[in-house]
Amino acid sequence: MARVIGKEQAEKVFNNYAFVNSVAEAASDGARIATVQTGALLEQTKARYERRIAKSKAGYRDYTFTDSVFVIPTEREQPGYPRSFVVFSRNDAARAGERASAVHYFVQAEAGGPWLAAAASWVNGVPPTGVGAGAEPPYTGLGIKVRDKEIAAVNVEPVAGGGVLSATGAEGRKVCERYADYMSFTAPRGERESEYFVPGAHTSEVVDLRNGEDKDADGLVRHRFDYEATGADLPVVKLADGKSLVTCAFVRKEHLVGRDATFNFKKGSDTEDLLGGKRDWSVVDTRWAVTVVFEVPEQGPADVVASNSRVGQLLSAEGTLD
Repeated sequence: MARVIGKEQAEKVFNNYAFVNSVAEAASDGARIATVQTGALLEQTKARYERRIAKSKAGYRDYTFTDSVFVIPTEREQPGYPRSFVVFSRNDAARAGERASAVHYFVQAEAGGPWLAAAASWVNGVPPTGVGAGAEPPYTGLGIKVRDKEIAAVNVEPVAGGGVLSATGAEGRKVCERYADYMSFTAPRGERESEYFVPGAHTSEVVDLRNGEDKDADGLVRHRFDYEATGADLPVVKLADGKSLVTCAFVRKEHLVGRDATFNFKKGSDTEDLLGGKRDWSVVDTRWAVTVVFEVPEQGPADVVASNSRVGQLLSAEGTLD
């Protein structure tokens, strides 16, 4: 059954991405990374580079990806455009005990167009081995937290009469809007319980964290959070246990208003830097890029596999001084 891209060509796309990404990361080179990324991922990466350059921070060390597994849809699954494929790969530091796999989503917008990375995250793909990794996981510096429990194996070969993607992809993608609704509220009125999500570090505990910010400010600063799903629909990967792996990109908008009081941000923080280092704000609006990977069963609540929702990547900040 014909695929949307041949395995050998997909390998070339990914290997070129890995090389360009490595060079761009080392130099915080936004122009170079723009040749291999697109959409929400590119915006997030360029914002991270800009903050790094502003603080005169060094780029990340050279990473090479190995043990790559390619999930390439059939032309029956994606008869038109955009087309896409997914790569699961290990970090070059295949240290004893390393469990993390990077997940990259590549898209081709039109016939003959370039294949560009539209999203990236991490998952634990193998059970714990009992052997220490000896170093921090490679995603730590990106503010990503990954669920300890591993995902089931991904489906790479078409099933009889079907393909490699989830047959319930459209239904699975509804998790993006449900998460956006769940995480949109004015603190401290966020509701930690949801029929759609398993409680935990990436769901109910994030709501607790946001509600706690109101308490930390003694109720003197009203804090509103609004999540919006952004970017193109990404392919929904079929897992061996029947669940679906769904990755969603969001923009989290935060609206802060002082209640008969002004407020400030931590000295030297990215937010303060983007606001010009000024103090005594009455209103501030910020935008943050967030990526969340969900494990969605056919029935029951979804579980978050990985997320940077606790922090996110700051994209912009503007405000009104008192």
